[in-house]
Amino acid sequence: MFVLLVNPAYAQTFWSMNVVMKRLGKKLLEPPMGLITVAALLPKEWELRLIELTARDITEAEWDQCDIVMVSGMGVQAPGIVETIKQGRTRGKTVVVGGPWAFHFPQEALRVGADIVVKGEAELAIPALLEALERGESGIVIEASSRPNLEECPPPRYDLLDLKLYAQMDIQFSRGCPFRCEFCDITLMFGRLVRTKSPRQIIREMEILYDLGWRKFIFFVDDNFIGNPPRAKALLKEMIPWMKERRYPFELCTQASVNLAAQPELLDLMVEAGFYKVFLGIETPDKDTLKLTKKLQNAAVDLDEVCRTINKAGLQIIAGCVLGFDNESPGADQRLIDFAVRNQIPEMFITLLQVGPGTDLYERLKREGRLLPMAWDREIGSQTSSINFVPTRPADEIVAEFIRLYDVLYQPEAFLERAYNHFLRMERKPVDRPFAFPNHRERCAVGITLLRQGLLYPSRWKFWKLFFKALFNFPRRFHYYVSACIMAEHYYQYRETIKAAFRTEPEDFSTRSEPLPQVHAQSKSL
Repeated sequence: MFVLLVNPAYAQTFWSMNVVMKRLGKKLLEPPMGLITVAALLPKEWELRLIELTARDITEAEWDQCDIVMVSGMGVQAPGIVETIKQGRTRGKTVVVGGPWAFHFPQEALRVGADIVVKGEAELAIPALLEALERGESGIVIEASSRPNLEECPPPRYDLLDLKLYAQMDIQFSRGCPFRCEFCDITLMFGRLVRTKSPRQIIREMEILYDLGWRKFIFFVDDNFIGNPPRAKALLKEMIPWMKERRYPFELCTQASVNLAAQPELLDLMVEAGFYKVFLGIETPDKDTLKLTKKLQNAAVDLDEVCRTINKAGLQIIAGCVLGFDNESPGADQRLIDFAVRNQIPEMFITLLQVGPGTDLYERLKREGRLLPMAWDREIGSQTSSINFVPTRPADEIVAEFIRLYDVLYQPEAFLERAYNHFLRMERKPVDRPFAFPNHRERCAVGITLLRQGLLYPSRWKFWKLFFKALFNFPRRFHYYVSACIMAEHYYQYRETIKAAFRTEPEDFSTRSEPLPQVHAQSKSL
């Protein structure tokens, strides 16, 4: 069999980093982890070719040669998934679809022409898939009846990647999350029992990337890296000597829950292992809203203290936040701005609340008659799409606050001030990583940043003041501060993307249906 593994292109989102990728000479932020994980499960004698549609189209020769097209992706990639299915169908190819979008919309994938949909984790479904392909079946959904043991999984096929395309590599240590936030679909897809690979497996994957010549950034794609703290500690204790022996060839980042701050040993191990950045699901500083949306782990702590603790330990924070929760009072934008300033967090990932299919929130709003029609093949997962339900306050008010959030937070002077103070607050010394001279494209990115922010922007005096203060006050973290300045170019442009996306007058959702009064009563009781 000759198989094309297709990763559709992304629309511009908060995560696409278009400007930064172009400056660095990269096509994508990260590789398609799902596809290379599946590739490791397919028969060894099959010929596999990975196609990144962000980088190039499928050639006619590849279409002619292939027997099977396997396509996977997230909701934000839905247009590309659908187009690939249709192209494969038109050319008479067998089309197999998987990934998060297909998990939620298997019948839609079949409707547009897919032969087989693999719903959920692939490891235990591959035997049934191979049998279905052998029999030439079509129009079916395959889903395993149980969840795989990750300690039995082979390493992903990193050798299929063109490493030059990517700014970072990915490793997956765990699946699942112990929490049950109402708006999240992670437990729906992966369960609440956190399953992990063994430390030996992760070290092996790091060795593969090291031997392939990869250096610098690796993102641990776990939805909650510390979901199983004892296993996370065991892994980090194995990683530390491996990283030290090779003088820290990788710079590591991941996602974690806020209870990381209450586990000093785990926090110290992460920093010693080479982690420098962590994405935290803050959501909102409003306690009542956190309780209503079942983000109880956040409601139980002082989020300001959490951020201070993690920041002091030496980790950069990206704060994930959401606007549009039920019973959110006006001024949520200013409360998030104040939170960012209090904690000096430069990178605030803020999105309008969208109800994901199958989540507890989806089921609740469906019962309440508050769901709205939405183009699931175009809008779900995009920060430039509006909310898809009737909120408890005017939708245009929420959208106006959303636009203002990006406009205020990503004013150059405000961003630079937060970034400088964020690094200044770090008390722990960074790991002893040797200086790596930047390559040609990295030097160009630095040069363009110095030109634009140091000469062309009105904030140029602030830029140079903080630039030299950073060099003097934290020289060993100075390159991270410069990286933050380069990343700022993405945020400065993205705020204009947000404005343009919502420039038209928001639709008055109140004419479709009314919020149910018991929603208000429910929040008061909590």
